[in-house]
Amino acid sequence: MRHPGWLLAAAVSGALAVGVASAAQPESPEIVQVYSLDPALIARMSEQFGHMRVDRKKGVVTVEADAAQRQWLAQQRVRVETDKPATASLALQKPGVSLKSIPGFACYRTVEETQASVDALIAAHPELASKIDIGDTWDKVTAGGNPGYDLVVLKLTNTANTQPKPKFFAMTAIHAREYTTAELNTRFAEWLVNGYGTNAEATWLLDHTEFHLLLQSNPDGRKKAETGLSWRKNANTTYCGSNPNQPGPGVDLNRNFPFHWGGAGASSSQCDPTYRGPGGASEPETQSVVSYIESIFPDLRPDDTATPAPDTTQGLFFDIHSFSRLVLWPWGDTTTVAPNGAALEILGRRIGWFNNYDPQQSIGLYPTTGTTDDTAYGKLGVPGYTIELGVDFFESCSSFESSTFPINFDALRYAARTTYAPYKLPFGPDTTTIAATPELVVAGQPVALTARVDDTRINTTPQPQAGAPPVPTTQNIASASYTIDALPWEIGAVDRPMTATDGTFNSGSEAVQATLDTTGMASGKHLVYVQGVDSGGAKGAPQAVFVEVAQANEIATVHGNVTDGSTQAPLVAQMKIGTATFATAANGGYTRALRAGTLDVEASAPGYMTERVSGLVLAGGSDVTRDFALLPKCARFADNVEGANPGWVAQSPWAVANNVSGNATKVWTDSPAGSYGNNIDVSLTSPAIDFTGYDEAVLRFDHKCRTEAGYDYGRVEISANGGAWTEVMRCDGQTAWQNASVPLPQAANQANVKVRFRLTSDTGVTDEGWSIDNVRIEAGGAACRSAVVDRIFEDGFGS
Repeated sequence: MRHPGWLLAAAVSGALAVGVASAAQPESPEIVQVYSLDPALIARMSEQFGHMRVDRKKGVVTVEADAAQRQWLAQQRVRVETDKPATASLALQKPGVSLKSIPGFACYRTVEETQASVDALIAAHPELASKIDIGDTWDKVTAGGNPGYDLVVLKLTNTANTQPKPKFFAMTAIHAREYTTAELNTRFAEWLVNGYGTNAEATWLLDHTEFHLLLQSNPDGRKKAETGLSWRKNANTTYCGSNPNQPGPGVDLNRNFPFHWGGAGASSSQCDPTYRGPGGASEPETQSVVSYIESIFPDLRPDDTATPAPDTTQGLFFDIHSFSRLVLWPWGDTTTVAPNGAALEILGRRIGWFNNYDPQQSIGLYPTTGTTDDTAYGKLGVPGYTIELGVDFFESCSSFESSTFPINFDALRYAARTTYAPYKLPFGPDTTTIAATPELVVAGQPVALTARVDDTRINTTPQPQAGAPPVPTTQNIASASYTIDALPWEIGAVDRPMTATDGTFNSGSEAVQATLDTTGMASGKHLVYVQGVDSGGAKGAPQAVFVEVAQANEIATVHGNVTDGSTQAPLVAQMKIGTATFATAANGGYTRALRAGTLDVEASAPGYMTERVSGLVLAGGSDVTRDFALLPKCARFADNVEGANPGWVAQSPWAVANNVSGNATKVWTDSPAGSYGNNIDVSLTSPAIDFTGYDEAVLRFDHKCRTEAGYDYGRVEISANGGAWTEVMRCDGQTAWQNASVPLPQAANQANVKVRFRLTSDTGVTDEGWSIDNVRIEAGGAACRSAVVDRIFEDGFGS
């Protein structure tokens, strides 16, 4: 339920004052929720707090607040409450701890680990990757007590193509504590480089785009954050003292950029989290970034910022932050729509379709000045965006891996495909699910080319502010075509028409097809591009697929069947041959044409142990049969909740119930009364399970995670040998029962493993809760394989 409306601001003020006064030592920060959407208050808060999540649906602003900031909030006479679960997560940070990886967040690379990854990419692929030293951090410039760092841009492109290319610039971790951002950027770089030559999309992007990625934009501050400090600013101790264990010193670099520096949303007080510095671009980090982007993005506008940049402008600028689940574009200090407002909005809304974040003009969050994206667009006319990733100030690795990373990785891929014409291509339909069958052919053999051309992938919420362009509408697809070995806009590209699979172009999303004639095509890999056009004549972002042509004596065929090793029944399995992955037919059969060579082959299926063959030799012209018999995994724990409790420790209110909608049987639920409470943190914990000799462990269960989406979470966690709990899955907002499958690599060969289901809620809306049924943990490994083989022989299959 909602908070009672009678709660007096004075009472909250008193409660906060007591909390501040009772702290005998320096008090830790808390995550608090402010129940107000008053624009004037939010504007004042934007200068007091380093980061705010403004939730207009819920009417709440979430901030991290220290004791002084909580006292300031009390003086504003607004309703304020502590988010206890979020604060507990914040308290896990351990100031001063010096570890190789960030305490509690092993999935996020440190500054040094990031640099090592950069060096590894360059060493492995010098033709694709290089680094550029664009300047020094404050510590290094001043030669202070810390050595400081170089600011390093990772440049990625195929240097064999010397033609001029559009530039894609993305900077991350300018706010030191925002762990998720640099990891997303680094993984995007690794996907590009490691996918070159095998992934058609990564290949064409590197062939025709220059990526300039500033992975660690504030390494001095980041090193402080890596010890567990909630550090936002740079390390400039000229301002607000020099205590290395307090996050007061420094300048908020994302309020220090020169365009419209010094206005609303940036503080002139040195100890505030949003301190803007004594002048625009006062900090060496800011100066380095501004100089660099000016060197790669030409300003094509004829006069000043009142004139739209021409639609021939190339390039994109991204500054990636966390958290708030937003896609933002200029301006941040005025509701006036930018000269290229319609084009900025449609690309923002396309990006917002992929990550399901709210796309809006930046000031819609709260006023800001001296920011990166406003400077990129305001000074140079290049489209500038800020993406606010994720769901937490310190997002768990499981949440990042399962949600934040994949959806934003896809968003960056789409944006990159528009870099050639970012003010035009987003108005047209995107090309998706492109495929060529077969991918490897003898010259003259036809190839079936299929794709989907889709104009509907636009996030239409929230509605634009007053005076902004209307939300773009979906248009029907008018046509689609493909080109071979040349992008559609390149000189010499030949458009070849495709047809609608259903016979007519009459909807906003169309499956399209063509038969590609490979007669006369040279041996080797060819990039085939597909591009759609909508009924308004707008051409969209293209996508590509490889078609490889070879001589008959260069091709080998491998085929076989996958069966259950116990029953010999056919199995639908996932095959991996070399780097290619595909599914078998319904009868377990598979066939794959491949270039001759030596490859590894792997077959896997849910509930079965993976089988691998290393070094399979495929001679040119040969036909090789390789069958796989997969053995079932062993159950290490199972509970269908119908019998006696197998050892769960249930923290109240977790209990067994048989009245949960959508399930007629008994289930574990955290809400036997029909609704969970506010500010709870309750767990259902398994008994200790022995995985000695086992690997490939997987947790499977049925569940309905009906919680307030984005605020209240079901969390699956694992602890091995009495160690800390690690989150491996998170859920929220489900309205129907689903099946979950969660890999548990942490359990491999561990003697004492526990899993738990934990519900956390904030203060506000509650719902039906989290219900669990049919829990099963399976594992493979030597111990399981031995047990299964013994059982097969006992049953007579081996005789």
